[in-house]
Amino acid sequence: KNNFIQKRKIINFSIIILFCFYFLVGVNIYKDYGLSIDEPFQRTSGYYWYIWIINNFFNNFADLESLQNSFNKMEWSKDLLEGTFLEYGVFFDLLAAFIENQFNLKNFQDIYYARHLLNFFFFFLSSICFFYLIKYRFKNNYLALVGVLFYVTSPRIFAESFYNCKDIIFMCLIVFSIFFGLKVLKDYKIKNIILFSFFAALSTGVRSMGIFLIFLLIIFFIFESLEIKNFFKKKISLVLLSLILYLVFTYLFWPFLWLEPVNNFFAGLQYFNTLGGVASPFYLGKYVNTGYAPWHYPFVWIAVSTPIIYSLFFLIASFKIIFSLLKNFLEINSDDYSKKLWKNYNEKIDFFILAFFLGPIIAVIIFQSNLYNGWRHLYFIYPGLIYLAVYAINYLINLNANKILKNVFFLIIFFSIILNISNLIKFHPFQNTYFNYLVEKKANTLFEVDYWGLGNAFSIEKILNDIDEFDNVSIGVASFTPLAYSRYIINNKKINNVIFAGTTKSNQDYFITNYIYERNPKFLKKYFISKKYEKFFTLKRGNIIINEIYKKK
Repeated sequence: KNNFIQKRKIINFSIIILFCFYFLVGVNIYKDYGLSIDEPFQRTSGYYWYIWIINNFFNNFADLESLQNSFNKMEWSKDLLEGTFLEYGVFFDLLAAFIENQFNLKNFQDIYYARHLLNFFFFFLSSICFFYLIKYRFKNNYLALVGVLFYVTSPRIFAESFYNCKDIIFMCLIVFSIFFGLKVLKDYKIKNIILFSFFAALSTGVRSMGIFLIFLLIIFFIFESLEIKNFFKKKISLVLLSLILYLVFTYLFWPFLWLEPVNNFFAGLQYFNTLGGVASPFYLGKYVNTGYAPWHYPFVWIAVSTPIIYSLFFLIASFKIIFSLLKNFLEINSDDYSKKLWKNYNEKIDFFILAFFLGPIIAVIIFQSNLYNGWRHLYFIYPGLIYLAVYAINYLINLNANKILKNVFFLIIFFSIILNISNLIKFHPFQNTYFNYLVEKKANTLFEVDYWGLGNAFSIEKILNDIDEFDNVSIGVASFTPLAYSRYIINNKKINNVIFAGTTKSNQDYFITNYIYERNPKFLKKYFISKKYEKFFTLKRGNIIINEIYKKK
């Protein structure tokens, strides 16, 4: 018994050390990342609602005029004042605006670095919750540890955990929602219902797709009501309570709904399906319309931008869970009520996670939702992918295989994690451009790469290092990239000597391109680079070209 207790203490201490190490890594590298092209808008959106709340609920607020003046100078402020983009969930941006003003942050670099740190903090908390989610299901610290290492070391997710304040924050809140949702499915306790409803509402306050979790809970409640006598009568009040609490919390954390509660609720839900407009993302070597992307678009993007072993484990888990479900379904008959879709609680939550992962993908295919920039709008299902990978690992290690095969399997898992960490180092700080070995060598000819524009700041710095202190220089852009945003994150006095000329072709000193276009560049002459320019620098990681600089000859 003493040995068991000692061993348990060692394991728990090791887990704490791992999380502390990960946290220290995060707080030491969050300044390494550039500025994503969406961050200025997200900051402006947060300010809009921050000022709106102050105007409506706080009289005689001392700094209101200063806040308003700052807001009026921001990009996108005019659009928001005219009523455009108000549907966006604003929970994180509102919190970031509050923190920015409470700490009196004035320098742009400090402002955006603070946002990056806050972004990472959310992801870090979600990794702890994910650890306990896996442990809750599999009752195994080692599997939970593997799960959380898979969760945090996937290169794209790792990078975007520092600056993607929409998709990653949504995903983080989904992790908390699922954790308490699984507890609700077990015993429908009031505490779990409140926490599930709270986090599901917070999720919806970032992206409207958060409502999916409530629908999934109701669907599973209906299944159980059909199988268990009097289950509906006993639990319907608790399910209704969850729905009511969800709506109350959603309205609380989503100010857009305060304006017109009913109309804006449905407008917000519909908005996710219409994202992207007429953009034409580059996919499998072609430019496709976001509303008419082929059905395999999300599957292919997930397969090529996450470690290969994740997809292999996912396939194993999916086949096993679906096989068990079909077997149970075929055994159901009207004379034996002991036969159910799931034999136990574990089977139920395994199917719940599979439905959570596949449901949104099927929905965007059926409704032809606009997806662009890879699969980032579906990042929220990523925890489901990792859960299913852990399920497959658990299934495989419990097969009646000999010890040698099991040891080989453990080595595969170990080296997979080491490979992930190696790629984090290799691609840093551009892990967002990671593609696995299936396509890395051809990635630039098949897919969009740096659609966030993270490499812009790095390349501008390269140009600044090429000019003298008092030189004036003009930089044009030969791709769909708001290059000037990157000035906010650059700490170099020479940046004041730079004129950002956009796509203007009037004899600029340099051009930067990251080969991201809103549609086929063959039909967009503004992106053509004259032969008067020669290639000056190529920003690469591995086989991936992130962007290139052209300099006047």
